[in-house]
Amino acid sequence: MSRYLNLIYLLVCLVFLQSCSTLNNTSTLKLEVRIPGKVLLPAEYKNVAVRYNNVNVALNPNFSDYYEDNAAFTDTTNLDSFASEIYFQNFVSHLKNQQFFDLIFEIEPMDYLDIELNDSLVYAQFNIEEPEDTSKQQTINTDVLNFAKTVRSFSNPNSGKLKTKFIDPELGLYSKNDLRQIADSTGADLLLSFDYFGSTDGIFSPGYMRNLADTSSSATSNITNYEGTEVVHVFFSWCFYDLLKQEMIYTHVKTDIINWKELAYNIRKAKRVLPPRRDAVLNAADIAGSRFAEYLAPHWIEVERMYYKSGQIELQKTEELIKQNRWLEAAEIWKKNTTNKNKKIAAKSMFNMALACEINGNMDAAIDWAVKSFYAKHKDRYHTENCQNYINILGRRKLDIKNIEHKL
Repeated sequence: MSRYLNLIYLLVCLVFLQSCSTLNNTSTLKLEVRIPGKVLLPAEYKNVAVRYNNVNVALNPNFSDYYEDNAAFTDTTNLDSFASEIYFQNFVSHLKNQQFFDLIFEIEPMDYLDIELNDSLVYAQFNIEEPEDTSKQQTINTDVLNFAKTVRSFSNPNSGKLKTKFIDPELGLYSKNDLRQIADSTGADLLLSFDYFGSTDGIFSPGYMRNLADTSSSATSNITNYEGTEVVHVFFSWCFYDLLKQEMIYTHVKTDIINWKELAYNIRKAKRVLPPRRDAVLNAADIAGSRFAEYLAPHWIEVERMYYKSGQIELQKTEELIKQNRWLEAAEIWKKNTTNKNKKIAAKSMFNMALACEINGNMDAAIDWAVKSFYAKHKDRYHTENCQNYINILGRRKLDIKNIEHKL
């Protein structure tokens, strides 16, 4: 008899523990969501022309050196020019895959291999002797000046190029006539011009990185004693033009830093385990091209979402339904249990209903269920935090969807 009572007691304890852990029994799943780009281009731009217009295609000593700790070596293969083509082609491919613009025209590239840029018109325009002359000041484009400064700072004084191209003070590497011709030949209303590319790289031992961290306040604090590091800096510049108005509307200059880390105690080991230099530079260009396409246009990313599991017999069925992607059937069970007398089961079911609504694209209903779950009558700080986090996520997603739909 005592064994029978002990068994009943054990079962009661198990049920009680299951009830207490209702809001701690969770699982996660992956789903893809679409987020907007960072550049807020006007919605009327539907047809786009893209152009490889890199002025830094000739061998440039400013981008020829690479490093192995303190030792500098010179590469005469013009690797960063090969990398620039990979960067551009991957950008175009990634942009097309986003299906954000109606049409994308890749127009004939400009060959700057034997062309020297002349910035004299730009500097003459900015060195105006009469600053009160506002009519002249209206033609000043500081983005063009910054581009001219960049070109000048990285120019090769001994290039020996035979041809000269003047930088336009208002439109940079184009004239109004150039833009008009591109508009007429493509029917595009926006030009994305890829105007500059350069890269530098190096492989470094753990000891070198530690010394660098000790002498630089900007260095990261998580340098370990055993990781060799390979770093590629990818520098690029873009200009965007409204082809209908023949004017520059946006410039983007950035340096992407891509690195790899592997177990290595010295530079010799680091060179063996890290990617070969050529592979690293070309792969970094590929990554940077994809990143800028995502910076520009809406794109899909993989995110993780949490949901509640339950030992309750009816709710257990939803686990298999989730695996089969049968969310509507799972939602029917959860909705039924949102009025469960067990407040924790009800709160959990409301939370899962929010997830089902998000997956089905109904952000308003998802937020509504998450808020209801937050205010359900229970005492669980863990669940309260889950609800707060999820409400914030859903709010951001609703805003992202609104921004994307506005552009489309």
